Amino acid sequence: MVATASLVTQINERLKQEPEIFISATLDEYWTLLDELRDESLPLDYDIEYINGQIRARIGMASDRHETIVANIISVLRTIFYDMPDVRVMGSNKLVFVSDCELAVKPDVLVMKGESQLILRQGQEAGITNPHVLVEVHSDSTYRQDLSTKLRCYKQLESVQYIVYIDQTLHFVSVYTKQQDSRHWLNEDYNSLDMAVRLGDFSIPMQDIYHKVVIDRATNA
Repeated sequence: MVATASLVTQINERLKQEPEIFISATLDEYWTLLDELRDESLPLDYDIEYINGQIRARIGMASDRHETIVANIISVLRTIFYDMPDVRVMGSNKLVFVSDCELAVKPDVLVMKGESQLILRQGQEAGITNPHVLVEVHSDSTYRQDLSTKLRCYKQLESVQYIVYIDQTLHFVSVYTKQQDSRHWLNEDYNSLDMAVRLGDFSIPMQDIYHKVVIDRATNA
């Protein structure tokens, strides 16, 4: 087992040289690291997640396009669910935990329906286990992981109805919708600003998702 103090030192030192790092560790070591950082009230300039038996630490330097898309989709989802008192839209500071995968990550946007089911550590909230909608905005560094490990694990959460992936370099949105038998998923892709993304009975114009987002015409051709 890696000592927590050495983990903190290793993360801090390596992030001075690299924007994103992976360190092999157990899930218990990851939880202990979070407890230690919280107890010491250390200001963090990076995000810490747990994926595939590794702690992932990355500097929070999202692109302008990424942050604009996130702000746009939060605004749209809040409008859609505004009159539904049991539905809440949240940003990326909420950790989602998938026990079967030992996955602990922070989606860019999540929608909660009903009371939150929480993982507690030292009497404090450590993670949510019952999101209703999960939204990820792709970056070059997260694309492969978003569509492999995260997608597979997200589908294992009984509460999840929709998983939405948004590309920040192209006008492209991919939606996975859980079917009535809860064992199959429908995947629908949207690749034009003239289209509207469907989430059940609701539609979201692609124009709204990419509002004020500048995308190179050559890459979107």
